[in-house]
Amino acid sequence: MPDRDLSVKIFRVMALHRAVEDRMVSMYRQGEMLGSVYTGHWHEAIAVGTAAALRQDDFLCPIHRDLGAHLWRGMEPWQVMASFLGKATSPTGGRDGTLHYGRLDLNIYNLPSHIPDNYPVAIGGAFAFKYRGEDRVALAYCGDGSTSRGDFHEAVNIAAVQDLPCIFVVENNQFAYSTPLRLQSRTDFATKAVAYGIPGEKVDGTDVTAVYEAAERAVTRARAGEGPSLIECVTMRMHGHAEHDPADYVPREMFDEWAKKDPLDIAAAQLQEKGFASADEIQQMRDEARQIAIDARKKSLSDPMPTPDRDEEERVYA
Repeated sequence: MPDRDLSVKIFRVMALHRAVEDRMVSMYRQGEMLGSVYTGHWHEAIAVGTAAALRQDDFLCPIHRDLGAHLWRGMEPWQVMASFLGKATSPTGGRDGTLHYGRLDLNIYNLPSHIPDNYPVAIGGAFAFKYRGEDRVALAYCGDGSTSRGDFHEAVNIAAVQDLPCIFVVENNQFAYSTPLRLQSRTDFATKAVAYGIPGEKVDGTDVTAVYEAAERAVTRARAGEGPSLIECVTMRMHGHAEHDPADYVPREMFDEWAKKDPLDIAAAQLQEKGFASADEIQQMRDEARQIAIDARKKSLSDPMPTPDRDEEERVYA
């Protein structure tokens, strides 16, 4: 269980995750962000709870719902917004205008659109750590839809056979774009880990303490040389696949039911129950997160666009 300082930091980053994405949704709807905006509402506990169980030198492969993992590692909110705006100050220097951001200096892999590829990349990192005898682990995320792809199964199998220090997180948010869970799998994803001979654990993805503790167990196993683990975190995607998607294929009663399980409200209640923070202190943290998001918007909008006729050789990979 995280102690007071860690619990408070976890909540701060979760609040920042929510505030930054709320601000980006507003920017999109006001026409300040073109293209698509992808958010992780109700994924905050998963992103932050898992990242908090790692060390800074561990390899992290987030997906488009995991802004909180980037923020935990030290990514600046304005850098994320600058990525969606295609600004020169973004981590990719304006080479991409949506969600494909990461920072290798923070040991964060740049997300690809083909999300299942996160897993093969992660096991490559984990293999390198084991080969070099380094006390490091890799953690990769994917959605429930990604588990239907062959690269998901191949990566998990290879990691199991090689006893690689890798943690696989499946963010089960009920829909793969518009495909409901019942059309993807006849069993839960944690159970599938058994087929590969590795531990699988299913947790409430809206409860950050449960997510953190599951991740900590998996990380401890990996560092001890006991191989990979799979964690299924169950939550709900409370927006469309992206902001251009109205999600009218989702039954309204599902939104109504999951609205009662806001990860930030659950985390706030836990802080109060443990005596780690008062209601006023919690509100202050949420207000501070909102102000950081407002400031990030101002900076990202004022940052320069890339200059097409300068330093072009630095904009390609050889």
